Amino acid sequence: MPCANCKCPFNELRAENGPFSADGVLCMLSTAVQDTRFARGENLFLQGQTSSSLYSLTSGMVKIWSHDTDGREQIVGLASPGKLLVGLQSLNDPRYIYSATAATEVHACRINHRALLESMRDRTDIAIRLIDAVNTQLAHSRALMQAMGHKCAAAKIASFLLLMAPGSKQGNGRFQLPFSRLEIAGLLGLSEETVCRMMANMKRSGVIHAPRGSIEVKDRGRLRAIADGAAREHPAA
Repeated sequence: MPCANCKCPFNELRAENGPFSADGVLCMLSTAVQDTRFARGENLFLQGQTSSSLYSLTSGMVKIWSHDTDGREQIVGLASPGKLLVGLQSLNDPRYIYSATAATEVHACRINHRALLESMRDRTDIAIRLIDAVNTQLAHSRALMQAMGHKCAAAKIASFLLLMAPGSKQGNGRFQLPFSRLEIAGLLGLSEETVCRMMANMKRSGVIHAPRGSIEVKDRGRLRAIADGAAREHPAA
């Protein structure tokens, strides 16, 4: 089945016309996949629901969240197009252990759990691709944990923005930021006031531009230095 999702871990590379043919790529799991779309705010699945599918994103961003002991929503992860599979942690669980909500409009491939596992019995290359996806999940989780770890507030926010920013690690650019300052604060363990103040400092010093609903990285090298603790953001005099 031709597919436009060239970043999915289960695409078939075709070399006749380069890495991908003009009409897309072939899916290794054609009988297990359904093309689907979600509006912003729509749930892909909810914590506690029967676990039946995982999702490979073609476009958009998904918020991973759960309820804390007080019943409040807590963002625990993010997903964007790539080898990261939404719902992967619940592959062998009868119910989803967290919720996934479209933070933007989302285009995704819905992959049936049972069909995926059955395909792995006959094709070791599919199993290898799944292992690759697991490794990507672990790397993403480590990056998010580092952003949430024992860093100063400015370093946490800079790490988060770098994790969110698409494209080359060397280039600058603008991307949609579908999370409120309050949601970022909850994810990073900071107060909303601190997030607003630190981002305002970065904006004043020319590191970022923050038009409503998006972020433009003006100086990625400086932002990286802040994330690494090699630079500090001070309020403008």
